[in-house]
Amino acid sequence: MFVVSACSVVSAQQTIVLPAVSDNVQGVNGSVWATEVQIIKMDPDDNPTIRRLWVCLEDGGFADDPVTAPTWEMVRPERYARMLRLSGADLLVGTGATLGGVALEIEGGEVIVNARVADVSRGTMWEATPFGQGQLMATDGEPLIGPAHLPWLGGCLNIPCTFVPRENWNYYRNNIGFVNPNPEPLVLDGVALAFGEWPGVESSRELAPPGFPDSGERDTFTKILPPYGWLQFRWDSEQIYTYPGIFGDHPDLPSAAFLISLTPDSDLPYFAYASVVFAPDPQSGIPAFNDPLFIPARPGFVAPFDWE
Repeated sequence: MFVVSACSVVSAQQTIVLPAVSDNVQGVNGSVWATEVQIIKMDPDDNPTIRRLWVCLEDGGFADDPVTAPTWEMVRPERYARMLRLSGADLLVGTGATLGGVALEIEGGEVIVNARVADVSRGTMWEATPFGQGQLMATDGEPLIGPAHLPWLGGCLNIPCTFVPRENWNYYRNNIGFVNPNPEPLVLDGVALAFGEWPGVESSRELAPPGFPDSGERDTFTKILPPYGWLQFRWDSEQIYTYPGIFGDHPDLPSAAFLISLTPDSDLPYFAYASVVFAPDPQSGIPAFNDPLFIPARPGFVAPFDWE
């Protein structure tokens, strides 16, 4: 999992989508991931109501019944109730799950919404506030429709940087997440564009698998999300990339970056994100922390270069 934080200002009535909610889930390198959402009233005299709209889970979730949905009231005018804090357990109540995506409907006044998933392996303050590195997470509730792309995943920017074993390529751990807030299943196809670089040269080239297009294959994946489905997976490149030269292809590292283009099988709305974590050296375990970056997907398909 990853550490993220978010800030959004909500007015009138608005939907806030939290694409990654975690309730003290153990991760790699001894990490423990917990979500905290902070909702702050802009006007202390307002009385906002927060209601869960739907929850997306790995095996499929559901849309909440408005009558029985988890609901939170921000009482006025008590200054002690200026901020409402919700944990991953609060957001996932009634699901039996510890991971998922959640949508909240907020009405009754302007609020500021801060959301994060933090590594609490080093403890919490008064067994409440989680500590950990934090990064921005979009929570505006606007879904993707049609093709999209993840603009950046970590390449091989560190030494050692070798082909074998693949775990030692770099210190970046790339995760990709999808949320399907629909009562129908959704299929997403992904294709990776890899970019290499040459010392002293400003431009970076798009790389191709060896023998492509006659025998090589691009890095691709297909993921099927059930109705109200949530999925996060670690993405590893499965190809040895090359740079085509005059005298044949030369092995090359995707040292600059990866870009992932996404194609859904329908026009259903969905959410997609990447979590790129600067992680410890897999050989030494140093530095002993996980420093992540949350990257929301953007609309539009980025076509791979045609090597034919």
